[in-house]
Amino acid sequence: MTTFSELITSIVADLDQGGFFKDADELRHLANLALDQTLLAGIRRDALKQIEMRCHVRWFGDFYLPHLSQKDWWGRLEKLGKSTKKHMQSI
Repeated sequence: MTTFSELITSIVADLDQGGFFKDADELRHLANLALDQTLLAGIRRDALKQIEMRCHVRWFGDFYLPHLSQKDWWGRLEKLGKSTKKHMQSI
């Protein structure tokens, strides 16, 4: 099973490869906040909510990534969304 961190790393790489550098940096930053155990739980949960919102087909799902089919891209986003929800429950 793929971990939250591995999914983030993979999707950040996909965004970078597709030329969506600003979005990749934002996602990387949010993931760092979400995973930082020294931060307050509220800050970490807010970062996870921001990540979850980006997994929607009308946000990151709208991006065209030439190296992935739309089905594969949406599948990755769906996995990240589910993993984000699961991670949020552990905080």
